[in-house]
Amino acid sequence: MFDFKSLIQTLFAPRDTGPNVRDLRSATEMLGELPESDRLMAQVEIIKALQQLNQNLRINTKERCRTIPYLDEKARKLQDQLIGIYHGTIIDEHAPRAQLLLTITAFWKEMGTAYQLCLKQALHASSKSTDNLLPLFTLRAMRYYCEHTKWAYLRYMPLDDKTWRRINRLYFFADQQGFADGMLAPYADSPHSSIRREYMKILMLTLAAPEKMQPDQVELVAHWLEKWVGRIDLEEIIRPHRQLFAINIAGSSPPQRLRRDMVGANWRYWFTDTLVQHLKETLVRLQQGAAASDVGLPARTSLPANLELMQRLGDLWSRDKPAPARRHDRQTSNKNIRVLRGLDAIIAHLAKHAPHSGSVNISNELTQALAADQARWTVENESLRGIGVQFRHARDDKLQTGEIVGMLPEETDSPLSIGIVRRLTKQSDGQMNAGIETITVSPLVVDIRAKPENPSCRAIFSPEDSSTRQGRLLLVPQAYFGENLDCTLAAQGKTYRIRLSKAQEHTTDAILAGFSVLAKGHA
Repeated sequence: MFDFKSLIQTLFAPRDTGPNVRDLRSATEMLGELPESDRLMAQVEIIKALQQLNQNLRINTKERCRTIPYLDEKARKLQDQLIGIYHGTIIDEHAPRAQLLLTITAFWKEMGTAYQLCLKQALHASSKSTDNLLPLFTLRAMRYYCEHTKWAYLRYMPLDDKTWRRINRLYFFADQQGFADGMLAPYADSPHSSIRREYMKILMLTLAAPEKMQPDQVELVAHWLEKWVGRIDLEEIIRPHRQLFAINIAGSSPPQRLRRDMVGANWRYWFTDTLVQHLKETLVRLQQGAAASDVGLPARTSLPANLELMQRLGDLWSRDKPAPARRHDRQTSNKNIRVLRGLDAIIAHLAKHAPHSGSVNISNELTQALAADQARWTVENESLRGIGVQFRHARDDKLQTGEIVGMLPEETDSPLSIGIVRRLTKQSDGQMNAGIETITVSPLVVDIRAKPENPSCRAIFSPEDSSTRQGRLLLVPQAYFGENLDCTLAAQGKTYRIRLSKAQEHTTDAILAGFSVLAKGHA
């Protein structure tokens, strides 16, 4: 095992001394010396070789076009294994998670760059012996940029202008050469695809608002798009009443909603009516009880939170729905808040500070843990229904959208309010920006029990709020919730017979649901 600092230096500060990979022969020798038992170190060495090749512009075209595919073929299996270790499907105690992530993401970037250099050098070479490789190399490069994009979004990191320029120019090149739509197997063991399909996967994943999804949902949408992008095509002629999105394939910007000034030879446009209709039909079948495998999608598609996600995508990609917009004006702010993360921590805090908290069993260990675990974030702006915050993400790498947080202003004695993280953006300098929607400013801990013989469950009650037009609701732990479940609700010395309504939203650890009161009583 080696330390994190050394790995960073290895990946991003190539050595000036020592053996260099400069051709197929030196690459073969290097691979023969790789440690078979240490997959992580082996892949690090391959990445170093790629960096050396990418920085050495003196290598001739033929040698570069032989060496890069050779390294690619050798590294693919290693990369799959490292991804398996990262996700926990392969056990390797000698591969720390932080080092895995750095290595995995560095490989996508370096290999994509390597193939793009092959194309650039081949295009300007006097000999045309490598021209037959251009479609294959372009497809492989686009696939690697697709993986690079997905893994950036899994970490809530947006693509920078330089990366977008490389991606767009790659498609621009394929379009000019006339092979963007050609179906081709990128590897002998891979299904056929096209450069346009891989490009559209990048564009549509970006237009899925990944900054508002959980990482496993980003991965899931990428799986969905494998099945769906064939229903979208790029067009050269603008049709504002039909098309919805546009991209400048010679520019350095991501795709955008179509505007009438987006006109020119380098603009491409597409409509989503066919895709959205298919998505709606798929959603109906799943809601009616069809298995996800029946519609060719992963099994986890059928989870309630992912059905909600599919509905949101249908709205986001539909011409019949207005573009997303803020519902309330934001005002600049500059104050600090203390933050509790997760339903359990919020319930424990509310119970401890309730008027009759002496009757609540909150151990000293738990209260000390809560105090130590409170994060401190800076509020940059706020509105009637939410806040925008900023903080350093080194300690909060596991924060996800959909997470429930409790918020306490540091400068005042205001009570705790509760919100849901709706948007996350992680900057390369270690800064995280988040948008939080406020659910309630007057939460109350309640006990709910489905049957007298069953144990009770702590939940949070949010009263009706006329200022935001929000009805009363409950935040119930996921394991306890059931649609139309009859329960006894106890709070402040009173009991109520209630019936839970259909879930309004599935968060990371709780269900938001309304309820109807069946009977009132006293404890």
